[in-house]
Amino acid sequence: MKTQNNSHILGIDIGSVSVSIVELNLEKEVLKTAYEFHHGNIIETVKKILKDFDLSVICGIASTSSTPAVIKASGQYDNRISIISAARHFHEKIGAILIVGGERFGLISFDENGNYQNFKSNSSCAAGTGSFLDQQARRLNLSGIEELSSIAFNNKGVIPKIATRCAVFAKTDLVHAQQEGYSLEEICDGLCYGLAKNIVDTLIKGEQTNPPIIFTGGVSRNRAVARHIQSIIGLNIITDDMSYLYGAIGAGLNLLDELNMMDKADINSVDDIIIRKPLEKKHYYDPLRLQLSDYPDFSSDKKYEYTAFDPEDMYPVEVDIYADLVPLRTYDVYMGIDIGSTSTKAILMDRDRKVLAGFYTRTAGRPVHAVRKLFASIVDVTEKNAVDVKVIGAGTTGAGRKFSGKIIGADIIIDEITAHARAAFELNPEVDTIIEIGGQDSKFTTLRKGLVTFSAMNNVCAAGTGSFIEEQALKLRCPLSDYSSRAEGKRAPIASDRCTVFMERDINHYLSEGYSVDEVLASVLHSIRENYLTKVAIENSIGNTICFQGATAKNKALVAAFEQRLNKPIHVSRYCHLTGALGVALMLIEKEAEES
Repeated sequence: MKTQNNSHILGIDIGSVSVSIVELNLEKEVLKTAYEFHHGNIIETVKKILKDFDLSVICGIASTSSTPAVIKASGQYDNRISIISAARHFHEKIGAILIVGGERFGLISFDENGNYQNFKSNSSCAAGTGSFLDQQARRLNLSGIEELSSIAFNNKGVIPKIATRCAVFAKTDLVHAQQEGYSLEEICDGLCYGLAKNIVDTLIKGEQTNPPIIFTGGVSRNRAVARHIQSIIGLNIITDDMSYLYGAIGAGLNLLDELNMMDKADINSVDDIIIRKPLEKKHYYDPLRLQLSDYPDFSSDKKYEYTAFDPEDMYPVEVDIYADLVPLRTYDVYMGIDIGSTSTKAILMDRDRKVLAGFYTRTAGRPVHAVRKLFASIVDVTEKNAVDVKVIGAGTTGAGRKFSGKIIGADIIIDEITAHARAAFELNPEVDTIIEIGGQDSKFTTLRKGLVTFSAMNNVCAAGTGSFIEEQALKLRCPLSDYSSRAEGKRAPIASDRCTVFMERDINHYLSEGYSVDEVLASVLHSIRENYLTKVAIENSIGNTICFQGATAKNKALVAAFEQRLNKPIHVSRYCHLTGALGVALMLIEKEAEES
């Protein structure tokens, strides 16, 4: 291959969440770099990045094996080999290479002479990866993993224990840490420490690892994680300004070593780099449509968002007024409150068991603050409608029921299973099965004549929860309010139901293969349903009168996914997002009746 002194090559590494592109000259010097999250839109992200590169001097393209077949590469190289090549290019001595990326992490070990020994990686779980930290950053209302890393690195306080085996445990621990008064810096550092410990326990604990350890991958930019790994194992951890680009750099270096054996690439524009294959879609599922079920009208008499309590709060209170409130009247009400890990809800019910109003907001890791917001919104309703309310009974349920219950002086504190079962029986006395998919857990309950006969909960895996729906909607840039309408009527390919990591991998693959975002949105719903039926429910125990409860039931397309699979009608109430609070209010009325 004939080359000129100004001939350069591009190294491209596309992973589960990001695109890395580097430009190298024939002397193996890195001239230009780019790194950007692709949000599943791989081709457009590559095109956007390459606009800043002078393609007239490019004579070859190198890609990693993880890069989808949308790049016309002169040579494609195994990810691990590429990372090893880059590490050896920048460092004279290597004992091990620690790779922590968006969806996987692993350790490449070398002997005392620098010879390759083995590779060890994580299991089928997202814990310990960049995607995990990114999820927690969003949960803490931070702009992203970079902000979380910076805040964590500046922590001068204590480090709270936050479980990082799964996003579910972390979300629960975040709530507890905030309730106990830990600062944002301490919580972020606790997440980074937990992530570091999970990586060490999975890859390094009990193993003979030779120093120095080169830390690579996107998470290597997180100085707090690097600091904690070094502290835990007592060995030197080395990172550099290029460590997160090692895949792209190594692929480029490998191509440069083979340059004379290849023909010069003819590159004049971005279109000479990107391969546009004919689209061959394979759909596994039929279009999502409700055919057997009646679906409620979620419009209420009055609906508005209350924001006056804290104008800087990202999450308003969604207020629904279900009754005609008569001005100047005083209402005796029972107040049921459901303090969940992701959302906090309240219902006001009169003595005749009529729901007067419902209130819904995000917990956002601040359960007491969320309850205060609900109280302020209740006051706002009374002022706007010129009415007064007299709370004659109050109770709590949900993850924060005990703590919040003590603060407000609750008359009763009820577990979620009991509260949801009571509400379901009130809404449909024939109910024998409750499907409940919450923000961070899922529950399956069977009943007979209103009494719980069996219940099961999956709280050890984030896959198949409401949070996962929100995370994928965010990644795919679909407003949550539009999700259902965009997924309805769409056929879908099959995606993994085992873990968020595998679902995300399939999602990215289908997007790169040309499936529409709407088809992928539908695929996510099928995956969540399969995860629920496999991990939570006992399918042969599902009865004929099925109530779907929780805010996820407001996603009509998800309800259709269950109907399609079970071939049974699915009952959804207009109060589905408030059923925990509804059950508490009903039990308050019954408690008063028993006492009188």
